[in-house]
Amino acid sequence: MSSQRLPRSRRVAPDARPPMHLTARDVAIIQVVNDYRALLGNQIEALFFGSRSTAQYRLSRLFQHEFLERHFLTVVSGGPGSSPTVYTLGKRGAQVLIDTLGYEQNALRLPKKAGFAWGFLEHLLKINDVRVAVTLACRAQSWALETWWDEPIFRANPDHITLTDKRGTSHKKPVLPDGYFCLRVPQGMARFFLEVDRGSEPHSVFRPQVQVYEAYIRSGQYQARFAAKSLRVLIVTTTARRLANLKAVTKQAGGDRKYWFSTFAELTPETVLTAPIWQTMESSARQPLIALTSAT
Repeated sequence: MSSQRLPRSRRVAPDARPPMHLTARDVAIIQVVNDYRALLGNQIEALFFGSRSTAQYRLSRLFQHEFLERHFLTVVSGGPGSSPTVYTLGKRGAQVLIDTLGYEQNALRLPKKAGFAWGFLEHLLKINDVRVAVTLACRAQSWALETWWDEPIFRANPDHITLTDKRGTSHKKPVLPDGYFCLRVPQGMARFFLEVDRGSEPHSVFRPQVQVYEAYIRSGQYQARFAAKSLRVLIVTTTARRLANLKAVTKQAGGDRKYWFSTFAELTPETVLTAPIWQTMESSARQPLIALTSAT
Protein backbone atom coordinates (compact mmCIF):
# COMPACT_ATOMS: atom_id res chain seq x y z
CA MET A 1 0.00 0.00 0.00
CA SER A 2 1.10 3.56 -0.68
CA SER A 3 2.04 5.56 2.39
CA GLN A 4 0.53 8.70 0.87
CA ARG A 5 -2.05 10.22 3.20
CA LEU A 6 -4.99 11.65 1.29
CA PRO A 7 -7.40 14.26 2.67
CA ARG A 8 -10.66 12.82 3.92
CA SER A 9 -13.05 15.62 3.02
CA ARG A 10 -11.75 16.88 -0.33
CA ARG A 11 -10.21 15.57 -3.52
CA VAL A 12 -6.64 16.30 -4.48
CA ALA A 13 -5.77 17.58 -7.96
CA PRO A 14 -6.02 14.89 -10.68
CA ASP A 15 -2.26 14.80 -11.19
CA ALA A 16 -1.74 14.24 -7.44
CA ARG A 17 -4.03 11.23 -7.19
CA PRO A 18 -2.36 7.89 -6.51
CA PRO A 19 -2.46 5.26 -9.27
CA MET A 20 -5.51 3.02 -9.15
CA HIS A 21 -6.61 -0.11 -11.01
CA LEU A 22 -10.36 -0.70 -10.79
CA THR A 23 -10.98 -4.26 -9.52
CA ALA A 24 -14.02 -6.54 -9.66
CA ARG A 25 -14.59 -5.79 -5.96
CA ASP A 26 -14.50 -2.06 -6.69
CA VAL A 27 -17.21 -2.52 -9.33
CA ALA A 28 -19.29 -4.53 -6.86
CA ILE A 29 -18.92 -1.76 -4.26
CA ILE A 30 -20.02 0.87 -6.77
CA GLN A 31 -23.03 -1.27 -7.70
CA VAL A 32 -24.08 -1.80 -4.08
CA VAL A 33 -23.68 1.89 -3.19
CA ASN A 34 -25.94 2.73 -6.13
CA ASP A 35 -28.51 0.09 -5.19
CA TYR A 36 -28.62 1.19 -1.53
CA ARG A 37 -28.53 4.91 -2.51
CA ALA A 38 -26.23 5.77 0.44
CA LEU A 39 -24.00 3.70 2.71
CA LEU A 40 -21.85 4.43 5.71
CA GLY A 41 -18.21 3.46 5.48
CA ASN A 42 -18.68 0.81 8.18
CA GLN A 43 -21.62 -0.68 6.27
CA ILE A 44 -19.45 -1.07 3.16
CA GLU A 45 -16.69 -2.49 5.34
CA ALA A 46 -19.05 -5.14 6.74
CA LEU A 47 -20.19 -6.17 3.25
CA PHE A 48 -16.82 -6.27 1.47
CA PHE A 49 -13.76 -6.11 3.73
CA GLY A 50 -12.06 -8.01 6.49
CA SER A 51 -10.40 -5.02 8.12
CA ARG A 52 -11.09 -1.33 8.65
CA SER A 53 -7.71 -0.21 7.35
CA THR A 54 -8.19 -2.05 4.04
CA ALA A 55 -11.69 -0.62 3.67
CA GLN A 56 -10.53 2.93 4.37
CA TYR A 57 -7.64 2.60 1.95
CA ARG A 58 -9.85 1.41 -0.91
CA LEU A 59 -12.75 3.77 -0.25
CA SER A 60 -10.34 6.69 -0.17
CA ARG A 61 -9.19 5.86 -3.67
CA LEU A 62 -12.72 5.31 -4.96
CA PHE A 63 -13.54 8.79 -3.66
CA GLN A 64 -10.39 10.49 -4.95
CA HIS A 65 -10.91 9.01 -8.42
CA GLU A 66 -14.58 10.13 -8.48
CA PHE A 67 -16.17 6.69 -8.50
CA LEU A 68 -17.90 7.50 -5.19
CA GLU A 69 -18.92 10.71 -3.46
CA ARG A 70 -18.36 11.40 0.23
CA HIS A 71 -20.65 13.20 2.65
CA PHE A 72 -20.27 13.71 6.40
CA LEU A 73 -22.95 13.29 9.03
CA THR A 74 -23.19 16.17 11.48
CA VAL A 75 -21.46 15.66 14.83
CA VAL A 76 -21.32 17.87 17.90
CA SER A 77 -17.64 18.67 17.51
CA GLY A 78 -14.56 17.61 15.60
CA GLY A 79 -15.56 18.39 12.02
CA PRO A 80 -15.20 16.03 9.04
CA GLY A 81 -12.26 14.24 10.61
CA SER A 82 -14.53 12.68 13.23
CA SER A 83 -17.83 12.60 11.31
CA PRO A 84 -19.24 9.29 10.04
CA THR A 85 -18.63 9.08 6.30
CA VAL A 86 -21.53 8.46 3.92
CA TYR A 87 -20.86 7.25 0.38
CA THR A 88 -23.05 7.78 -2.69
CA LEU A 89 -22.53 7.13 -6.38
CA GLY A 90 -19.97 9.32 -8.17
CA LYS A 91 -20.06 10.38 -11.81
CA ARG A 92 -17.28 7.99 -12.85
CA GLY A 93 -18.97 5.23 -10.87
CA ALA A 94 -22.16 5.85 -12.84
CA GLN A 95 -20.23 5.44 -16.08
CA VAL A 96 -18.74 2.17 -14.82
CA LEU A 97 -22.23 0.81 -14.18
CA ILE A 98 -23.28 1.82 -17.70
CA ASP A 99 -20.18 0.45 -19.43
CA THR A 100 -19.55 -2.67 -17.33
CA LEU A 101 -22.99 -3.79 -16.14
CA GLY A 102 -25.25 -2.27 -18.78
CA TYR A 103 -27.20 0.02 -16.47
CA GLU A 104 -29.72 2.39 -18.03
CA GLN A 105 -29.79 6.04 -16.94
CA ASN A 106 -33.00 5.56 -14.97
CA ALA A 107 -31.29 2.91 -12.83
CA LEU A 108 -28.52 5.29 -11.69
CA ARG A 109 -29.03 6.83 -8.27
CA LEU A 110 -26.78 9.84 -8.42
CA PRO A 111 -27.43 12.23 -5.52
CA LYS A 112 -29.10 15.51 -6.39
CA LYS A 113 -26.97 18.64 -6.37
CA ALA A 114 -28.85 19.89 -3.33
CA GLY A 115 -27.84 16.74 -1.48
CA PHE A 116 -29.93 14.81 1.04
CA ALA A 117 -32.11 16.21 3.76
CA TRP A 118 -30.41 14.91 6.89
CA GLY A 119 -33.61 13.52 8.40
CA PHE A 120 -34.21 11.53 5.21
CA LEU A 121 -30.59 10.35 5.13
CA GLU A 122 -30.64 9.16 8.74
CA HIS A 123 -33.83 7.21 8.02
CA LEU A 124 -32.31 5.68 4.89
CA LEU A 125 -29.17 4.63 6.76
CA LYS A 126 -31.29 2.90 9.42
CA ILE A 127 -33.12 1.00 6.68
CA ASN A 128 -29.75 0.06 5.23
CA ASP A 129 -28.57 -1.16 8.63
CA VAL A 130 -31.36 -3.73 8.44
CA ARG A 131 -30.60 -4.52 4.80
CA VAL A 132 -26.90 -5.07 5.49
CA ALA A 133 -27.73 -7.27 8.49
CA VAL A 134 -30.13 -9.41 6.43
CA THR A 135 -27.61 -9.69 3.59
CA LEU A 136 -24.81 -10.82 5.90
CA ALA A 137 -27.10 -13.19 7.79
CA CYS A 138 -28.12 -14.87 4.53
CA ARG A 139 -24.48 -15.10 3.51
CA ALA A 140 -23.60 -16.81 6.80
CA GLN A 141 -26.40 -19.38 6.39
CA SER A 142 -25.94 -19.84 2.61
CA TRP A 143 -29.53 -18.69 2.14
CA ALA A 144 -30.64 -16.67 -0.87
CA LEU A 145 -31.80 -13.08 -0.58
CA GLU A 146 -33.96 -13.31 -3.69
CA THR A 147 -35.34 -9.77 -3.74
CA TRP A 148 -34.96 -6.43 -2.02
CA TRP A 149 -37.19 -3.58 -3.16
CA ASP A 150 -36.80 -0.18 -1.55
CA GLU A 151 -39.29 2.68 -1.43
CA PRO A 152 -38.30 4.28 -4.80
CA ILE A 153 -39.26 1.06 -6.57
CA PHE A 154 -42.74 1.27 -5.05
CA ARG A 155 -42.97 5.00 -5.81
CA ALA A 156 -42.14 4.35 -9.46
CA ASN A 157 -44.98 1.83 -9.76
CA PRO A 158 -47.27 2.24 -6.74
CA ASP A 159 -50.33 0.30 -5.66
CA HIS A 160 -53.11 2.33 -4.04
CA ILE A 161 -55.90 1.55 -1.61
CA THR A 162 -58.78 3.65 -0.33
CA LEU A 163 -59.30 4.44 3.36
CA THR A 164 -62.44 6.01 4.78
CA ASP A 165 -62.04 8.37 7.72
CA LYS A 166 -64.44 8.91 10.65
CA ARG A 167 -66.38 11.49 8.65
CA GLY A 168 -66.99 9.03 5.84
CA THR A 169 -64.54 10.75 3.47
CA SER A 170 -62.52 8.47 1.21
CA HIS A 171 -58.77 8.95 0.80
CA LYS A 172 -56.58 7.29 -1.81
CA LYS A 173 -53.32 6.12 -0.23
CA PRO A 174 -50.17 4.64 -1.82
CA VAL A 175 -48.57 1.50 -0.41
CA LEU A 176 -44.98 2.54 0.37
CA PRO A 177 -43.12 0.25 2.77
CA ASP A 178 -39.55 1.14 3.71
CA GLY A 179 -38.58 -2.12 2.07
CA TYR A 180 -39.77 -5.48 0.80
CA PHE A 181 -37.55 -8.53 0.77
CA CYS A 182 -37.91 -12.19 -0.02
CA LEU A 183 -35.69 -14.99 1.29
CA ARG A 184 -35.26 -18.55 0.12
CA VAL A 185 -34.71 -20.58 3.31
CA PRO A 186 -34.94 -24.31 4.12
CA GLN A 187 -38.64 -23.94 5.00
CA GLY A 188 -39.41 -22.26 1.66
CA MET A 189 -39.95 -18.64 0.67
CA ALA A 190 -40.24 -16.00 3.39
CA ARG A 191 -41.57 -12.55 2.48
CA PHE A 192 -41.42 -9.35 4.52
CA PHE A 193 -42.37 -5.70 4.46
CA LEU A 194 -40.07 -3.51 6.55
CA GLU A 195 -40.98 -0.43 8.58
CA VAL A 196 -38.18 1.46 10.32
CA ASP A 197 -39.37 3.68 13.18
CA ARG A 198 -36.91 6.19 14.66
CA GLY A 199 -39.35 7.24 17.36
CA SER A 200 -39.71 10.74 15.92
CA GLU A 201 -43.28 10.50 14.63
CA PRO A 202 -46.49 10.48 16.69
CA HIS A 203 -48.69 7.41 16.85
CA SER A 204 -51.23 9.22 14.68
CA VAL A 205 -48.76 8.90 11.78
CA PHE A 206 -47.98 5.23 12.43
CA ARG A 207 -51.58 4.05 12.75
CA PRO A 208 -52.56 4.82 9.10
CA GLN A 209 -49.57 2.81 7.87
CA VAL A 210 -51.03 -0.29 9.53
CA GLN A 211 -54.46 0.51 8.11
CA VAL A 212 -52.95 0.80 4.63
CA TYR A 213 -51.30 -2.62 4.95
CA GLU A 214 -54.51 -4.21 6.19
CA ALA A 215 -56.56 -2.72 3.35
CA TYR A 216 -53.88 -3.68 0.82
CA ILE A 217 -53.98 -7.33 1.81
CA ARG A 218 -57.80 -7.43 2.01
CA SER A 219 -58.00 -5.96 -1.50
CA GLY A 220 -56.00 -8.84 -3.00
CA GLN A 221 -53.47 -6.45 -4.54
CA TYR A 222 -50.60 -7.81 -2.46
CA GLN A 223 -51.35 -11.38 -3.52
CA ALA A 224 -51.61 -10.33 -7.17
CA ARG A 225 -48.41 -8.26 -7.25
CA PHE A 226 -46.19 -10.70 -5.38
CA ALA A 227 -47.84 -13.97 -6.43
CA ALA A 228 -47.95 -15.00 -2.79
CA LYS A 229 -50.24 -15.07 0.23
CA SER A 230 -47.68 -15.11 3.04
CA LEU A 231 -46.32 -11.86 4.45
CA ARG A 232 -44.83 -10.59 7.68
CA VAL A 233 -44.45 -6.90 8.46
CA LEU A 234 -41.27 -6.19 10.42
CA ILE A 235 -41.23 -3.08 12.59
CA VAL A 236 -37.84 -2.06 13.99
CA THR A 237 -37.84 0.75 16.52
CA THR A 238 -35.77 2.53 19.14
CA THR A 239 -36.63 1.26 22.62
CA ALA A 240 -38.61 -1.42 24.41
CA ARG A 241 -41.10 1.22 25.54
CA ARG A 242 -41.62 2.48 22.01
CA LEU A 243 -42.00 -1.11 20.83
CA ALA A 244 -44.77 -1.78 23.37
CA ASN A 245 -46.57 1.40 22.32
CA LEU A 246 -46.36 0.49 18.62
CA LYS A 247 -47.73 -2.97 19.35
CA ALA A 248 -50.73 -1.39 21.06
CA VAL A 249 -51.30 1.03 18.17
CA THR A 250 -50.98 -1.81 15.65
CA LYS A 251 -53.60 -3.85 17.49
CA GLN A 252 -55.98 -0.87 17.65
CA ALA A 253 -55.54 -0.37 13.89
CA GLY A 254 -56.57 -3.95 13.16
CA GLY A 255 -53.13 -5.57 12.99
CA ASP A 256 -52.68 -9.26 13.71
CA ARG A 257 -50.02 -11.96 13.92
CA LYS A 258 -48.23 -10.90 10.73
CA TYR A 259 -46.65 -7.91 12.56
CA TRP A 260 -43.30 -8.61 14.22
CA PHE A 261 -41.36 -6.13 16.36
CA SER A 262 -37.75 -5.63 17.44
CA THR A 263 -35.32 -2.83 18.32
CA PHE A 264 -32.20 -1.51 16.62
CA ALA A 265 -30.10 -2.48 19.64
CA GLU A 266 -31.06 -6.15 19.30
CA LEU A 267 -30.69 -6.36 15.53
CA THR A 268 -27.30 -7.47 14.13
CA PRO A 269 -26.20 -9.78 11.30
CA GLU A 270 -25.90 -12.54 13.90
CA THR A 271 -29.40 -12.05 15.31
CA VAL A 272 -31.68 -10.59 12.64
CA LEU A 273 -32.92 -13.88 11.15
CA THR A 274 -32.14 -16.74 13.51
CA ALA A 275 -31.96 -15.34 17.06
CA PRO A 276 -34.98 -14.80 19.34
CA ILE A 277 -35.19 -11.00 19.11
CA TRP A 278 -38.67 -10.58 17.61
CA GLN A 279 -42.00 -10.12 19.39
CA THR A 280 -45.34 -10.90 17.79
CA MET A 281 -48.73 -9.35 18.46
CA GLU A 282 -49.76 -12.30 20.63
CA SER A 283 -46.82 -12.36 23.02
CA SER A 284 -43.83 -10.50 24.41
CA ALA A 285 -41.84 -13.75 24.28
CA ARG A 286 -39.04 -13.38 21.75
CA GLN A 287 -38.59 -15.70 18.81
CA PRO A 288 -36.52 -15.90 15.61
CA LEU A 289 -37.84 -14.99 12.19
CA ILE A 290 -36.45 -18.22 10.74
CA ALA A 291 -36.09 -21.31 12.91
CA LEU A 292 -32.87 -23.18 12.25
CA THR A 293 -33.36 -26.81 11.27
CA SER A 294 -31.08 -29.79 11.74
CA ALA A 295 -30.23 -29.56 8.02
CA THR A 296 -28.59 -26.16 8.55
